[in-house]
Amino acid sequence: MKCLRRIVIGVLWAGLCTGVCAGQAEMPPAAGTAAAPNVTKNIVEGKVVQEPGGQGIRKVKVMLIARVSQTPPAYETITDQAGQFKVETVEPGEYTVRLERSGYAADAKTKRDKTVKVIAGQDTKDLVFQMLAAAVISGKIVDFEGDPVPNVDVMAIASSGTLATGSAGALARGATNDLGEYRIADLSPGKYIVRATPPKSQVPSANEKDAANGRLVYVNTYFPGTLDELQAAAVEVSAGGTATASFAVLASHAYRVSGTVTGVGAQGMAQLMLSSKNGQGEEQNLAPGGKFDFPNVLPGTYHAQVIMISFGNGQSPQIKMRTIRTPVEVNGSDVVGLQLQLDAGGDVSGKFRVEGDEKINWSELNVSLLAVAEGEEEPGGLQVAFTQPAGVQEDGSFVIKDAPGGNCQLAVGARSEKFRDYYTKSVLLGGREVVDTGFAVSPGTILEVVVSAKGAGIEGTVVDREGKPAAGASVVSIPGGGKLGRPDAYQYARADDSGHFVMRGMNPGEFMVLAFEELQGNYRAPEFAKKYEGKGEKVELDEGGKKSMVVKLITE
Repeated sequence: MKCLRRIVIGVLWAGLCTGVCAGQAEMPPAAGTAAAPNVTKNIVEGKVVQEPGGQGIRKVKVMLIARVSQTPPAYETITDQAGQFKVETVEPGEYTVRLERSGYAADAKTKRDKTVKVIAGQDTKDLVFQMLAAAVISGKIVDFEGDPVPNVDVMAIASSGTLATGSAGALARGATNDLGEYRIADLSPGKYIVRATPPKSQVPSANEKDAANGRLVYVNTYFPGTLDELQAAAVEVSAGGTATASFAVLASHAYRVSGTVTGVGAQGMAQLMLSSKNGQGEEQNLAPGGKFDFPNVLPGTYHAQVIMISFGNGQSPQIKMRTIRTPVEVNGSDVVGLQLQLDAGGDVSGKFRVEGDEKINWSELNVSLLAVAEGEEEPGGLQVAFTQPAGVQEDGSFVIKDAPGGNCQLAVGARSEKFRDYYTKSVLLGGREVVDTGFAVSPGTILEVVVSAKGAGIEGTVVDREGKPAAGASVVSIPGGGKLGRPDAYQYARADDSGHFVMRGMNPGEFMVLAFEELQGNYRAPEFAKKYEGKGEKVELDEGGKKSMVVKLITE
């Protein structure tokens, strides 16, 4: 369940975190308005080679994906026997390069180089991209008596590098055969959390006490054998290598949870999702009348939300998310006859203004809401709800339709590099400042949003233990207390070959800057800040201020 949330949030951040939201984040691919007519088209050619060695790799799919709105949004070709590729009639613009080939994986450390800028009237030649021999994780899944368990879904979740930035390819999966064996191939080198999701079937038991205390079922288990993802051990694989992760799936008492969700419309489809803080969860399509019946729910406290999908006449599906404030408590017995009420939510509207006399093309911005779960002990993570980005009109006004109820943070994104030094300075609700604390969504919520071109910045160098530049290091900034829940308060940068990095468009305030050879885990999560407290470099940024610093590489 937590993996699903990562995917949802990863997709959301890919569409938001540029410009105002996070000045250093990468620009996502997008398609949109047509390119200007009569523009000279160009050739892009180069070679894909194996690292180390430098041999050309054949049959690699090479894709050029536009980083800003233009048509066509993507080009693709296949490398020849020598690893050479050639793409003709390419429109001018900036492109992200994506490489795909079974048995090989992209080199995450050279990801910063996988962009191409095509200039009108100039061919782009002699490009060289590296791929590594892919890694494999294999093993055997057994029950608590050592017998093989077939048909188990086994997932490898990257705990370093790609996962930290929400990139595609952070998840891979396989399934066990009749011998309980599985194999997950085509992995990028790095560290992975391995999770086994067995069919939730009842465990045969002759013990009458087990039957009296509830059904005993196999449950999601993390390597080397724990129910809690935070207690999982990472499995490290090298390029071309195979790592083994064999373990036993655990069993737990489970209980029936049934009832009705009120407030769900009759049109379209609705799905109820239950999730707990330790990663356990359930999901089920609601039956007519909003009825649900989960046969095997583990003990715990669950937050509930409903995703509603409606289909228009030939139009794209409309997705709405609604939260349920009342937690679902499962503790030692079946829970039947629940009546869950959806939060009303409502439209959130507002208007932008900028400090100073500068004129802004507001239509280049978009806005979205990220909602924090009720009852979270600490802010941060932003894992519960989302709205799709809504465009801002030329006059600076915006409307986010059908926002979920609950406490939300406003996320501001931009579709232009010109906003990389901007930051969201203020969000006012009825004259009250809510930019750090967030706000409760209710029908008719109206916001006033102030942006400023005086974003702070950091420029620095990452060095290793010997004081030498750490090429390709991952650098993150973690905000101080009071800003942990802000979606735009975190930044990520990749150091270049000389260990140099830049962060722009930052909020004023105190930050902890950390550098890793490969980033371990989700740097927006509260437990990440706790784990690395005191291990980074602290910096205090004033509005518009720029700081230079040297950051020591953290190795694990």
